[in-house]
Amino acid sequence: LCAGHLLVWTWRKMVAGEEGCMLLVREYEIFAGPRAAELLNALGIFLVMLGRGSRRTLSVGQPYCAGITNDEGQILRLIAAAQEGQSALVAAHLSWLVRGTSVAAVQDLLEKLAALLAVCGVILPRVDYQAPPERPLLEVAG
Repeated sequence: LCAGHLLVWTWRKMVAGEEGCMLLVREYEIFAGPRAAELLNALGIFLVMLGRGSRRTLSVGQPYCAGITNDEGQILRLIAAAQEGQSALVAAHLSWLVRGTSVAAVQDLLEKLAALLAVCGVILPRVDYQAPPERPLLEVAG
């Protein structure tokens, strides 16, 4: 199970009220060893604060669906950007996702989660963004 999918699966299980799922706990013990409970707790606190500070209701998929929602993907990209120290990208994600009064708290929890994931040997893959073309791809003839 890759780290990104485990994080999404955990989020979904938490939303469904199944954070005590023995299979989930076992995966974290394999994944994070003695820091499993700490990592689960850090992820849970981050997600609760993200939800409370969110500008809108975030879309979370069903626990056993294979695909991920746009919001789940954005959170994975947010965590990856925090792990890489891309402060401008983190700020952009947070300004889109979180109300101004909650940004500092969510960012603090994000940085702690990203660091703990790294300590556990998990670095989420980088997502490269391409600049838009200088000219429009579709030209309108007048």
